[in-house]
Amino acid sequence: AVVSTQSGHYGRVSKTNIGKTRKKQYNSKKKVEITNHVIKENWDKKKTLKENFQQLGLISDPNAKYRTTHHKKHSMNEEYEDISTYKDIEESQNKVIKSLSDEAKNGKPSIRHFSPSESALWDYFTLAYGTDYKAMARDKKNTHQHTPKVIERKLKMYLQFKLVDHKTSMGH
Repeated sequence: AVVSTQSGHYGRVSKTNIGKTRKKQYNSKKKVEITNHVIKENWDKKKTLKENFQQLGLISDPNAKYRTTHHKKHSMNEEYEDISTYKDIEESQNKVIKSLSDEAKNGKPSIRHFSPSESALWDYFTLAYGTDYKAMARDKKNTHQHTPKVIERKLKMYLQFKLVDHKTSMGH
């Protein structure tokens, strides 16, 4: 369609592709990337997420039991998911669950890394105030306005980081 604009020029009206854009966004959200190698080996791409979890012997929605139902008229004994299906777990499912629990037990503890500016701040606080967390909270360098408890917790994490002898790019 040819339309005249306010400036008097004639030109085509451009169509938007909002429908196509939304569809692309929706389809990109559907893709699930599984990073755990145990689950990845036993995952069936033809099944839904709920069916895969059921096959692996895992519960797909752990919060289903705790949802509020005050607006619905249900009996008190009604469950959201049929838990009896999880009782019939095969040996392969037990192997999956066992390997996942072993992996969780033997996992490495995560160590939080500190940026050079953040490590300089915590070094300043420890040199200036020692363990006086209230004074640290009142300091003007406390730009994030951390409370004394938060400062205490973060300082403990930082000192643990320094004990493991992780070096930042600044050498702190």
